[in-house]
Amino acid sequence: MKTTIRVFCTICCLVLCVSLSAQEKKAFPKEMMGKWSYSIENPESGEVMKGICTIAQKDDATKATFDMGQGGADTTPFRVNDNGKFYADLDIQGYVLGVTFTIVEGKLSCEMDAGGFIIPIELKKE
Repeated sequence: MKTTIRVFCTICCLVLCVSLSAQEKKAFPKEMMGKWSYSIENPESGEVMKGICTIAQKDDATKATFDMGQGGADTTPFRVNDNGKFYADLDIQGYVLGVTFTIVEGKLSCEMDAGGFIIPIELKKE
């Protein structure tokens, strides 16, 4: 009897994990995918940094790649939250920045969190 209950619980957990995984994959809006030109005001110098951000699904995970002219940096896979925001981390030369993507009124917006200092990123579809 104990073995039957354990097998049943294991199967239920597997079904739950698979269903949650499938829901997370469907949660990414198609309008997020693709190439976006971006501009960020450099907080140190005030200069505007520009480049291309590509959002794509790779290996069953959605990631963003920021091309900064001297090579690119990939985010960690996006994490979805109930508030409609998509979170990831971006490692730039050993410094980890939090990145948040949100769709507001049909437009994609992005912010980087540099240790509590929020940097808005302007995005335009390529």
